[in-house]
Amino acid sequence: MSERTRVLLGRLVACEFGGVVLALMIGNQEGTLTDFGVATRDALSVPRIFLFLIIGLVIFALITFWPLVDPYLSRPGVRPLGAGLLVVIAGQTVMNWYDPLASSQGSGKFNAVRSAVSGSGVSSLAIAFFSWLAWTLFFVGLLACGAAIVTRLRPIGYLTALVGVTGAVLSYTSHTAVVNYDNHIDHSLGMYANIVGFLVIAGAGVTAVHARSDSANTRAFARSVMGYRPGLPFAVLGLILGLLAFTTDGWFGSLQINYTLADSHTAFAGQGLSALASQYLAWLGWTIFAVSAVLALAASWLRNRLLAWAAGLVALVGVILTFFTLRSMTEVGASVAPVYGTSWKNLGAGGFMTCIVFSLFASAASVVVASCPKAKDRRPGVKAWAADLPVTSMVQNAQRSTTGKSLLIIGGAVALFYPPTLTLTWQNVLVSQIGVFVLLALGLNVVVGWAGLLDLGYIAFYEIGSYTTAYLVGALPVKPPSWLQMSPLLTIPFAIVACLIAGVLLGAPTLRLRGDYLAIVTLGFGEIIQISAVNDPGGFTGGPQGPTVPHPRIRLGGFDLTWGQDFLPYWYLLLIILVIVIVLFYRLEGSRLGRAWAAIREDEVAAQASGVNTSRVKLLAFAIGASTSALAGSFFATQVGYFDPSLFTLQASILIVAYVVFGGMGSLQGAMAGAAALTWLPQFLKAQVPQDDRQMWIGALVLAMMIFRPAGLLPAKRRKAELEGLDSPASSEVSAVPASGAM
Repeated sequence: MSERTRVLLGRLVACEFGGVVLALMIGNQEGTLTDFGVATRDALSVPRIFLFLIIGLVIFALITFWPLVDPYLSRPGVRPLGAGLLVVIAGQTVMNWYDPLASSQGSGKFNAVRSAVSGSGVSSLAIAFFSWLAWTLFFVGLLACGAAIVTRLRPIGYLTALVGVTGAVLSYTSHTAVVNYDNHIDHSLGMYANIVGFLVIAGAGVTAVHARSDSANTRAFARSVMGYRPGLPFAVLGLILGLLAFTTDGWFGSLQINYTLADSHTAFAGQGLSALASQYLAWLGWTIFAVSAVLALAASWLRNRLLAWAAGLVALVGVILTFFTLRSMTEVGASVAPVYGTSWKNLGAGGFMTCIVFSLFASAASVVVASCPKAKDRRPGVKAWAADLPVTSMVQNAQRSTTGKSLLIIGGAVALFYPPTLTLTWQNVLVSQIGVFVLLALGLNVVVGWAGLLDLGYIAFYEIGSYTTAYLVGALPVKPPSWLQMSPLLTIPFAIVACLIAGVLLGAPTLRLRGDYLAIVTLGFGEIIQISAVNDPGGFTGGPQGPTVPHPRIRLGGFDLTWGQDFLPYWYLLLIILVIVIVLFYRLEGSRLGRAWAAIREDEVAAQASGVNTSRVKLLAFAIGASTSALAGSFFATQVGYFDPSLFTLQASILIVAYVVFGGMGSLQGAMAGAAALTWLPQFLKAQVPQDDRQMWIGALVLAMMIFRPAGLLPAKRRKAELEGLDSPASSEVSAVPASGAM
């Protein structure tokens, strides 16, 4: 046997063994106390195991023939093909397709629907789609798009587009056939994911055969799409979502009757709805939507600032009128038909989605206003906005700036109007886990990401902030003086001051320490605080039992606002806190202090030699990071109402460090993205994999990120330059040489 044969055989065995491991990882197999091998036998059963062996064989082929495949991976169409395939796989494996089936049988996923429709009275096309046609279209689209990428033949690209559009249409019609046959209310998202995935595959096929270059440039393509007609993509997306919101989305009683806009108009007629809300449900909502859509599309296409201002104004009016209509609907519905839910708990997603739609139109208008020159500044005979900027980098910066502002508007709208559409479980996750840990990650990013100081005791400041709030509201065994006892919201400044002092006390003795030594000292500090709280049952902290903190309440004249009855008020309070912290940190990053932190992180000796007061700067890093943790701790104590010292462990500190590293050290958006992703994922995996397997999947994701994206999910520019260099990748395209520069 030759050496090459032995290498190939070993590689094949390793890949097939990996397929067996995947078979053991994927699935809901559970063992029993009487038979420990039942889960293994189920995972490796025939014909299931053959699918994973085929996966191993495909991996073997990719590794072996990678030199032949690699030149084609940079071609146009590859990345959208990969994205579309992943979305379709997610839609047909992990997402629900029919919620009533999930309630009755425990699973409403694609395979469960396939089993349910088999032999039923659903249309034969829908049965075929769920049985074999969906996956057949998936593999045909994959093969056709791959062939289009390699050969650049337009008929094959058009075939890919036809397959993708067919898959999207059949996903919609088949899902609709199931819903109409069973006649139950469904809010699943699997069908929408499938539609998006198949349409992306269709676009990949067309892109592969119509691209003019041999090497794909995703950023240049995105800039060309956004710059072709500024704001047009946002306006088109708003039009599509708006049609769905006004025609198919539920506006009232989403869990029982799921009334659309037209149904709500009929049901609320004569029920005491305000005149404005009645007119909105009858005709005003449609009119404002149509006017704002036409104005946004026309302003984007014609690049007209006046039309853009009009579109933005109409969109703002639409958001206000939609909100007041929802308020009238929920109050009347709660009094007339309380069986469908109390106030703000009886509404569907349609009204909130409409607010997001109007925000999309406003975003399109803002892009047009920001990117198109004023009439008095436009040069005669020049129509294109980019032509007024002679330097290419200036054009790109203008596009990036306007797109960023529009995305900020859309992000704000989603943060305001999307949470009410979530279930109570996910609202709780959004507030008590995602929101709080995002705030903690922002604070730790100052210490670890900006100043380069590895702090493993960061959770101690979180604990100090929580206990400071508990003390000042009188929830601990040791009560404050009567003149010092206050409401929960007023304790926030005092908690910040307490953690500022604690941060300075920790930072002062550790100024000479670096690297692992600093990490060990901060780790010890965190353990001291946590153990002291546990071992003080009759003293200040109350021991392991923990305090019970009242919920906040604001009384100003006739205004009375009480938190604690729902999760959403806490979310909006936390959103205000996050916005303030993000704005302050954004300004801080570019300040003199932020640059000093960066200098210390890169080389403390060189920074000190350059005149940076390293002792003062490091103390400020500890103090500012600790104050942010205090803010999170004070909010957490008032939101959960009860906590104990077991929540503030070393594992929690390490998790926050992992959030910052996963998202991208030194990056504000990266810290937020990392915390949000790694706190959302365990909750999502609850319905996908057994409890004991969740950490394995999270670990696999983190490992893959460290291998393929070491700078993080959304890395800072400086960190990305350290790993990838400042120069852009070399292009294989032949550059045009002007005649005057030819030899």
